Amino acid sequence: MSIRYSPSLKFGLIVSVALSGCTQTRQVAVDYPTADSSDPKSAQSTKAHPFQALPGFQSIDGDDYYVRLISEFDYKGENALKSGCDSLSPNFKKSDLSSALIFSVRNSRLKFNNEAAGYTYQAGSGNCNFKFDTKKQNLTPWMRLDAGKETLVDYSVYSSANSNVDVAGIVNKTTAASSLLAFTGVGMGVAVLGQFAGQWLANNPQAQVAPEPIPSANQSTESHSLPAFVKYTDKDGTLNEIVFKVYAVAEGGINILSTDTKPVGELRIYPELTPSLLLKTKADGIPDARDLSLTEISYTPVKSATGDINLQQLIEQSKHPEKPNLTPDWKNYDDVQTNCRKLKLVMKDLGFNKFDRNAYIYYFLANNADWKNYNISPSKVQSEEISAKTLKNYRSKNFDNCLIADDYSVMKAMGLTVNTDSDWTQMGDSSQKKEQFFMPLKSIERQLVAVIKNPNKTEMESQIFPLLNTVKNGDGSVLVQNHLGNFGLEKLLQPASVTPTTTDSSTSTVTTSTTTPLTPIPGEGLIINAQQLVQVLSGLMIQELSCARLIPEQLNKPVATTGILLFTTREGSPRPNGGALEFEFSGGKINRIAFQSPTFRDFEQDVIDHPEVGGCRIDPAFLAKPH
Repeated sequence: MSIRYSPSLKFGLIVSVALSGCTQTRQVAVDYPTADSSDPKSAQSTKAHPFQALPGFQSIDGDDYYVRLISEFDYKGENALKSGCDSLSPNFKKSDLSSALIFSVRNSRLKFNNEAAGYTYQAGSGNCNFKFDTKKQNLTPWMRLDAGKETLVDYSVYSSANSNVDVAGIVNKTTAASSLLAFTGVGMGVAVLGQFAGQWLANNPQAQVAPEPIPSANQSTESHSLPAFVKYTDKDGTLNEIVFKVYAVAEGGINILSTDTKPVGELRIYPELTPSLLLKTKADGIPDARDLSLTEISYTPVKSATGDINLQQLIEQSKHPEKPNLTPDWKNYDDVQTNCRKLKLVMKDLGFNKFDRNAYIYYFLANNADWKNYNISPSKVQSEEISAKTLKNYRSKNFDNCLIADDYSVMKAMGLTVNTDSDWTQMGDSSQKKEQFFMPLKSIERQLVAVIKNPNKTEMESQIFPLLNTVKNGDGSVLVQNHLGNFGLEKLLQPASVTPTTTDSSTSTVTTSTTTPLTPIPGEGLIINAQQLVQVLSGLMIQELSCARLIPEQLNKPVATTGILLFTTREGSPRPNGGALEFEFSGGKINRIAFQSPTFRDFEQDVIDHPEVGGCRIDPAFLAKPH
């Protein structure tokens, strides 16, 4: 198989040849990747993988992904190192040649440093006398993208032809810390290692031992820096995969273009992304935070330098100055909000991204009634089971000292039930439309109730006159109907006639009253004037009034024209206990008043099913009073 010539490969091979002597051994050579993106060979050694903002998000902000670096060796074709080997299980002898490629990884923002071997190679005399070690490994823990992009990687290639120098042994010492990163699974090595890794390395000095100088002239060292692995702007990002091509070389005066130079494989170092460490991910890539509880998410296992702990312990053991109380007074809005703010700060400093932070915060706040009220469902508001005043109070407790609009958007994207600003705007518009719908009813109710509660008949008449109107008789008239039963309405409508008589100068005036014959009220009702209506309302001796509601049939109509309220009466009233007063209105005037049983139009059942409608709440217990 022919090999494409490149200056970097030539240099690598020449170094190997210089160390080889003339013994028939097999050495490895590396075609180093270029860090210059303008280099025409860059396409061979650097592979760019684009990534975009997650669905539903307009940009990449560095707080939405985690990133980690992985080193992995991919073998190509047959095992070139074993080519020509006549023994499948050779007796390995003391090596004459040894080499290694070591990665040095650092992130000053997270105070993280790590060294790991990309490969180690040892070879003695003969084609079969060698060891080649390489494995997939994590070079970094998971880091939030905004911090992870600052990770820098250098690599060094060590070669020795001195049988007294064990490069592989030196590598084992310099990469002891790599065991810290060999975690897999949920919550593994999150960027809490920004806090813990530095402590771990400080407590394990052997993990920081640099390669010892090799006391021989038959050795070489070459070091370089790799280009950035992650780049992103608001709109898009790039993950750069770096490839080292590794070749097997039969030494002893070889020609670099000979058939004895064969590819072994590629050593790749590449970044990997994930949007969450605590949650499962939906098909579109967005984390799914539904169907969890505070207990479940609190006990998510997290790997740290101090061992396995759960998320709750991680937060409680944090030495952060704003460490939260995870069991505040759930009935105290200010206490809950304060600890929500602290929890948000601590989780961010521990390295959790916006999805994992907000999932935990959501279930933390779910114990608080104000949180549930703020996130009331729009359908419940639409059904008018709460008043506009109550709704306004709910919205005022929006946890704005802890959460911003973006946090609510993130929660909603994860499938959690929350109200964003747009939801509240929509609910506000809906509530405003409902208020406008009920406004004519409320206006009539206020005026009618004021009249009924006024003990002065003369004032009552002047108040109610402009409120009444019929097409037939005009202002000051109203159609009265009786569907309540025979309670003496006709008698209340009859005016009393007064005839004064005087007996002598020393006696006072004696008034006698007579009434005209009672006129039955027809089924369709009777039009009366304001004075007569005052006589009826006063004569009923009304004691309590409920608020007014629309009759159930009109709730879904574009315009409401008929309201109803309940009333109770005092002792001595011609109508014991009370009843319901129905009024039809238009243009701000009452056109018809009907005395009804509370059960008429199924009104009682509607009150039981919906105690509050249009801001009018009637306690079901009040229903028993008018009977």
